[in-house]
Amino acid sequence: MHILTKIFVVLTSLLTVALVPLVMLNTASDENFKTRWLDEQVRATAAVFERDASQRNREMEVRSVQDTAKDFEIKLAKAQFERDTAIAEAARVNGLFVSTQAQLDRFASNLQVFSESDKIKSELVSNVSKELTTLRSGLTKANRDNVQLDDQVANLTSENEVFKAQLRQVQEQLKQANDEKDKTAADAKSANDQLKKYGTYAGALPQARPGATSGTNGDVKLPADRSLSATVINVRRGADSTMAEINAGSRDGVQPGWVMSIADGGKYVGNLRITTVDVNRSVGVVELEQASKGEVRTGLRAIARKGE
Repeated sequence: MHILTKIFVVLTSLLTVALVPLVMLNTASDENFKTRWLDEQVRATAAVFERDASQRNREMEVRSVQDTAKDFEIKLAKAQFERDTAIAEAARVNGLFVSTQAQLDRFASNLQVFSESDKIKSELVSNVSKELTTLRSGLTKANRDNVQLDDQVANLTSENEVFKAQLRQVQEQLKQANDEKDKTAADAKSANDQLKKYGTYAGALPQARPGATSGTNGDVKLPADRSLSATVINVRRGADSTMAEINAGSRDGVQPGWVMSIADGGKYVGNLRITTVDVNRSVGVVELEQASKGEVRTGLRAIARKGE
Protein backbone atom coordinates (compact mmCIF):
# COMPACT_ATOMS: atom_id res chain seq x y z
CA MET A 1 0.00 0.00 0.00
CA HIS A 2 1.22 3.42 -0.83
CA ILE A 3 2.32 5.63 2.00
CA LEU A 4 -0.14 8.37 1.08
CA THR A 5 -2.95 5.90 1.20
CA LYS A 6 -1.92 4.83 4.66
CA ILE A 7 -1.69 8.42 5.77
CA PHE A 8 -5.20 9.07 4.36
CA VAL A 9 -6.58 6.06 6.18
CA VAL A 10 -4.99 7.14 9.41
CA LEU A 11 -6.34 10.70 9.01
CA THR A 12 -9.79 9.35 8.21
CA SER A 13 -9.75 7.21 11.32
CA LEU A 14 -8.63 10.13 13.44
CA LEU A 15 -11.31 12.35 11.92
CA THR A 16 -13.97 9.72 12.61
CA VAL A 17 -12.82 9.36 16.18
CA ALA A 18 -12.96 13.16 16.60
CA LEU A 19 -16.38 13.58 14.95
CA VAL A 20 -18.19 10.98 17.04
CA PRO A 21 -18.02 12.97 20.28
CA LEU A 22 -19.02 16.10 18.36
CA VAL A 23 -22.06 14.35 16.92
CA MET A 24 -23.02 13.01 20.36
CA LEU A 25 -22.51 16.47 21.87
CA ASN A 26 -24.65 18.05 19.11
CA THR A 27 -27.42 15.50 19.72
CA ALA A 28 -27.38 16.18 23.44
CA SER A 29 -27.42 19.92 22.77
CA ASP A 30 -30.49 19.52 20.49
CA GLU A 31 -32.38 17.60 23.20
CA ASN A 32 -31.44 20.21 25.78
CA PHE A 33 -32.51 23.03 23.45
CA LYS A 34 -35.85 21.32 22.72
CA THR A 35 -36.49 20.87 26.45
CA ARG A 36 -35.65 24.51 27.14
CA TRP A 37 -37.85 25.58 24.21
CA LEU A 38 -40.81 23.61 25.62
CA ASP A 39 -40.18 25.08 29.07
CA GLU A 40 -40.15 28.55 27.55
CA GLN A 41 -43.48 27.79 25.76
CA VAL A 42 -45.04 26.68 29.08
CA ARG A 43 -43.72 29.79 30.83
CA ALA A 44 -45.01 31.98 27.96
CA THR A 45 -48.49 30.37 28.21
CA ALA A 46 -48.45 30.82 32.00
CA ALA A 47 -47.37 34.43 31.53
CA VAL A 48 -50.26 35.04 29.07
CA PHE A 49 -52.71 33.46 31.51
CA GLU A 50 -51.34 35.54 34.37
CA ARG A 51 -51.53 38.64 32.17
CA ASP A 52 -55.19 37.92 31.31
CA ALA A 53 -56.01 37.21 34.96
CA SER A 54 -54.23 40.39 35.98
CA GLN A 55 -56.15 42.33 33.34
CA ARG A 56 -59.46 40.89 34.56
CA ASN A 57 -58.52 41.76 38.10
CA ARG A 58 -57.67 45.28 37.02
CA GLU A 59 -61.02 45.56 35.19
CA MET A 60 -62.81 44.33 38.31
CA GLU A 61 -60.86 46.79 40.41
CA VAL A 62 -61.73 49.58 37.96
CA ARG A 63 -65.45 48.66 38.14
CA SER A 64 -65.23 48.48 41.92
CA VAL A 65 -63.54 51.88 42.01
CA GLN A 66 -66.22 53.27 39.65
CA ASP A 67 -69.01 51.86 41.86
CA THR A 68 -67.27 53.30 44.91
CA ALA A 69 -66.97 56.64 43.12
CA LYS A 70 -70.68 56.58 42.33
CA ASP A 71 -71.46 55.79 45.98
CA PHE A 72 -69.19 58.64 47.00
CA GLU A 73 -70.99 60.94 44.54
CA ILE A 74 -74.37 59.95 45.99
CA LYS A 75 -73.08 60.40 49.53
CA LEU A 76 -71.51 63.71 48.51
CA ALA A 77 -74.81 64.92 47.02
CA LYS A 78 -76.61 63.82 50.18
CA ALA A 79 -73.99 65.52 52.34
CA GLN A 80 -74.28 68.69 50.25
CA PHE A 81 -78.06 68.60 50.64
CA GLU A 82 -77.71 68.08 54.38
CA ARG A 83 -75.13 70.86 54.48
CA ASP A 84 -77.48 73.24 52.64
CA THR A 85 -80.27 72.23 55.02
CA ALA A 86 -77.97 72.81 57.98
CA ILE A 87 -76.94 76.19 56.56
CA ALA A 88 -80.59 77.17 56.14
CA GLU A 89 -81.37 75.99 59.66
CA ALA A 90 -78.31 77.86 60.95
CA ALA A 91 -79.52 81.00 59.14
CA ARG A 92 -82.95 80.58 60.73
CA VAL A 93 -81.41 80.05 64.17
CA ASN A 94 -79.14 83.01 63.57
CA GLY A 95 -82.16 85.13 62.71
CA LEU A 96 -83.85 83.99 65.90
CA PHE A 97 -80.64 84.71 67.77
CA VAL A 98 -80.49 88.22 66.28
CA SER A 99 -84.12 88.80 67.16
CA THR A 100 -83.54 87.52 70.68
CA GLN A 101 -80.41 89.65 70.95
CA ALA A 102 -82.41 92.68 69.90
CA GLN A 103 -84.97 91.90 72.57
CA LEU A 104 -82.17 91.49 75.11
CA ASP A 105 -80.74 94.80 74.00
CA ARG A 106 -84.11 96.41 74.54
CA PHE A 107 -84.33 94.76 77.93
CA ALA A 108 -80.78 95.98 78.70
CA SER A 109 -81.69 99.53 77.70
CA ASN A 110 -84.76 99.33 79.88
CA LEU A 111 -82.64 97.98 82.69
CA GLN A 112 -80.23 100.87 82.22
CA VAL A 113 -83.10 103.30 82.54
CA PHE A 114 -84.00 101.74 85.87
CA SER A 115 -80.44 101.02 86.95
CA GLU A 116 -80.63 103.59 89.72
CA SER A 117 -83.06 101.41 91.59
CA ASP A 118 -81.85 97.88 92.34
CA LYS A 119 -85.26 96.90 93.54
CA ILE A 120 -86.94 97.94 90.31
CA LYS A 121 -84.21 96.15 88.31
CA SER A 122 -84.64 93.01 90.35
CA GLU A 123 -88.39 93.12 89.91
CA LEU A 124 -87.98 93.71 86.19
CA VAL A 125 -85.55 90.80 85.86
CA SER A 126 -87.87 88.61 87.88
CA ASN A 127 -90.85 89.62 85.74
CA VAL A 128 -88.90 89.02 82.54
CA SER A 129 -87.78 85.62 83.80
CA LYS A 130 -91.32 84.74 84.78
CA GLU A 131 -92.57 85.91 81.40
CA LEU A 132 -89.93 83.85 79.60
CA THR A 133 -90.83 80.83 81.74
CA THR A 134 -94.49 81.39 80.97
CA LEU A 135 -93.72 81.72 77.27
CA ARG A 136 -91.67 78.51 77.32
CA SER A 137 -94.47 76.70 79.13
CA GLY A 138 -97.00 78.08 76.66
CA LEU A 139 -94.81 77.01 73.75
CA THR A 140 -94.42 73.50 75.17
CA LYS A 141 -98.16 73.23 75.75
CA ALA A 142 -98.86 74.60 72.27
CA ASN A 143 -96.53 71.98 70.76
CA ARG A 144 -98.20 69.23 72.78
CA ASP A 145 -101.66 70.49 71.78
CA ASN A 146 -100.50 70.64 68.15
CA VAL A 147 -99.41 67.00 68.27
CA GLN A 148 -102.75 66.03 69.83
CA LEU A 149 -104.62 68.03 67.19
CA ASP A 150 -102.61 66.31 64.46
CA ASP A 151 -103.58 62.93 65.92
CA GLN A 152 -107.21 64.01 66.13
CA VAL A 153 -107.14 65.26 62.54
CA ALA A 154 -105.63 61.94 61.41
CA ASN A 155 -108.31 59.99 63.32
CA LEU A 156 -111.09 62.21 61.97
CA THR A 157 -109.71 61.82 58.44
CA SER A 158 -109.68 58.03 58.83
CA GLU A 159 -113.21 58.04 60.24
CA ASN A 160 -114.30 60.33 57.40
CA GLU A 161 -112.93 57.86 54.86
CA VAL A 162 -114.80 55.02 56.60
CA PHE A 163 -118.01 57.09 56.64
CA LYS A 164 -117.54 57.90 52.95
CA ALA A 165 -117.10 54.22 52.14
CA GLN A 166 -120.21 53.34 54.19
CA LEU A 167 -122.12 56.18 52.49
CA ARG A 168 -121.09 54.90 49.06
CA GLN A 169 -122.18 51.40 50.05
CA VAL A 170 -125.53 52.66 51.33
CA GLN A 171 -125.99 54.73 48.17
CA GLU A 172 -125.26 51.65 46.04
CA GLN A 173 -127.73 49.60 48.09
CA LEU A 174 -130.30 52.38 47.76
CA LYS A 175 -129.72 52.49 44.01
CA GLN A 176 -130.12 48.71 43.79
CA ALA A 177 -133.31 48.95 45.88
CA ASN A 178 -134.64 51.72 43.60
CA ASP A 179 -133.75 49.64 40.54
CA GLU A 180 -135.53 46.62 42.01
CA LYS A 181 -138.47 48.85 42.93
CA ASP A 182 -138.63 50.23 39.36
CA LYS A 183 -138.36 46.70 37.95
CA THR A 184 -141.09 45.46 40.32
CA ALA A 185 -143.29 48.40 39.33
CA ALA A 186 -142.62 47.65 35.65
CA ASP A 187 -143.43 43.95 36.22
CA ALA A 188 -146.61 44.92 38.09
CA LYS A 189 -147.61 47.28 35.28
CA SER A 190 -146.88 44.56 32.73
CA ALA A 191 -148.94 42.07 34.75
CA ASN A 192 -151.82 44.54 35.01
CA ASP A 193 -151.66 45.21 31.28
CA GLN A 194 -151.62 41.46 30.65
CA LEU A 195 -154.57 40.97 32.96
CA LYS A 196 -156.46 43.72 31.14
CA LYS A 197 -155.60 42.11 27.82
CA TYR A 198 -156.64 38.72 29.17
CA GLY A 199 -159.87 40.21 30.55
CA THR A 200 -160.62 41.56 27.09
CA TYR A 201 -159.62 38.20 25.58
CA ALA A 202 -161.44 35.78 27.95
CA GLY A 203 -163.79 37.92 30.00
CA ALA A 204 -163.74 38.24 33.78
CA LEU A 205 -161.08 36.13 35.56
CA PRO A 206 -162.26 33.38 37.92
CA GLN A 207 -161.45 33.50 41.63
CA ALA A 208 -157.76 32.66 42.24
CA ARG A 209 -156.86 29.51 44.17
CA PRO A 210 -154.80 29.88 47.37
CA GLY A 211 -151.08 29.98 46.55
CA ALA A 212 -151.36 31.61 43.12
CA THR A 213 -149.12 34.63 43.40
CA SER A 214 -150.31 36.66 40.46
CA GLY A 215 -154.02 36.50 41.14
CA THR A 216 -154.70 34.23 38.14
CA ASN A 217 -156.33 30.82 38.55
CA GLY A 218 -153.83 28.15 37.53
CA ASP A 219 -156.67 26.03 36.08
CA VAL A 220 -157.39 28.62 33.39
CA LYS A 221 -154.99 28.80 30.46
CA LEU A 222 -153.34 32.19 30.15
CA PRO A 223 -151.56 32.97 26.87
CA ALA A 224 -147.90 33.74 27.42
CA ASP A 225 -146.98 37.38 26.78
CA ARG A 226 -143.38 36.46 25.87
CA SER A 227 -141.26 33.59 24.65
CA LEU A 228 -139.27 31.95 27.43
CA SER A 229 -137.06 28.90 27.96
CA ALA A 230 -136.43 27.45 31.44
CA THR A 231 -135.03 24.25 32.99
CA VAL A 232 -136.86 21.67 35.06
CA ILE A 233 -135.03 21.58 38.41
CA ASN A 234 -137.33 19.31 40.46
CA VAL A 235 -140.03 16.69 39.81
CA ARG A 236 -142.44 15.36 42.43
CA ARG A 237 -144.69 12.44 41.49
CA GLY A 238 -147.87 11.63 43.39
CA ALA A 239 -150.62 9.07 43.06
CA ASP A 240 -152.87 11.34 41.00
CA SER A 241 -150.58 13.99 39.54
CA THR A 242 -146.99 14.96 38.78
CA MET A 243 -145.62 18.37 39.80
CA ALA A 244 -142.53 19.96 38.22
CA GLU A 245 -140.52 23.02 39.27
CA ILE A 246 -138.63 25.31 36.85
CA ASN A 247 -135.92 27.94 37.44
CA ALA A 248 -137.97 30.91 36.23
CA GLY A 249 -140.46 33.04 38.13
CA SER A 250 -142.24 36.36 38.27
CA ARG A 251 -139.06 38.34 37.63
CA ASP A 252 -138.83 36.48 34.31
CA GLY A 253 -142.49 37.21 33.50
CA VAL A 254 -143.94 33.76 34.29
CA GLN A 255 -147.59 33.84 35.39
CA PRO A 256 -150.01 31.21 36.70
CA GLY A 257 -152.08 29.80 33.85
CA TRP A 258 -149.20 29.56 31.37
CA VAL A 259 -148.94 26.24 29.57
CA MET A 260 -145.33 25.45 28.67
CA SER A 261 -144.08 22.61 26.47
CA ILE A 262 -141.55 20.19 28.00
CA ALA A 263 -138.98 18.90 25.51
CA ASP A 264 -136.13 16.42 25.67
CA GLY A 265 -133.86 17.89 23.03
CA GLY A 266 -136.11 18.00 19.95
CA LYS A 267 -138.64 15.45 21.30
CA TYR A 268 -141.93 16.58 22.87
CA VAL A 269 -142.53 15.02 26.31
CA GLY A 270 -145.56 16.84 27.71
CA ASN A 271 -147.04 20.12 28.94
CA LEU A 272 -146.48 22.04 32.18
CA ARG A 273 -149.45 24.09 33.38
CA ILE A 274 -148.13 26.75 35.81
CA THR A 275 -150.08 26.95 39.08
CA THR A 276 -147.77 28.75 41.54
CA VAL A 277 -145.19 31.46 40.81
CA ASP A 278 -142.43 32.73 43.09
CA VAL A 279 -139.82 35.42 42.36
CA ASN A 280 -137.35 33.08 40.64
CA ARG A 281 -139.16 29.69 40.76
CA SER A 282 -142.46 28.36 39.37
CA VAL A 283 -144.38 25.11 40.00
CA GLY A 284 -146.89 23.50 37.68
CA VAL A 285 -148.83 20.32 36.88
CA VAL A 286 -147.46 17.96 34.22
CA GLU A 287 -150.06 17.17 31.55
CA LEU A 288 -150.16 14.93 28.46
CA GLU A 289 -147.15 12.92 29.70
CA GLN A 290 -146.83 9.59 27.84
CA ALA A 291 -144.47 6.77 28.74
CA SER A 292 -143.75 6.13 25.06
CA LYS A 293 -142.40 9.68 24.73
CA GLY A 294 -140.42 9.59 27.98
CA GLU A 295 -141.04 10.87 31.49
CA VAL A 296 -140.57 14.41 32.72
CA ARG A 297 -137.31 14.64 34.69
CA THR A 298 -134.89 17.27 35.89
CA GLY A 299 -132.71 18.85 33.24
CA LEU A 300 -135.40 18.96 30.51
CA ARG A 301 -136.41 22.27 28.93
CA ALA A 302 -139.73 24.02 29.56
CA ILE A 303 -140.58 26.34 26.65
CA ALA A 304 -143.24 29.06 26.46
CA ARG A 305 -144.17 30.65 23.13
CA LYS A 306 -145.63 34.12 23.01
CA GLY A 307 -149.40 34.06 22.39
CA GLU A 308 -149.78 30.33 23.14
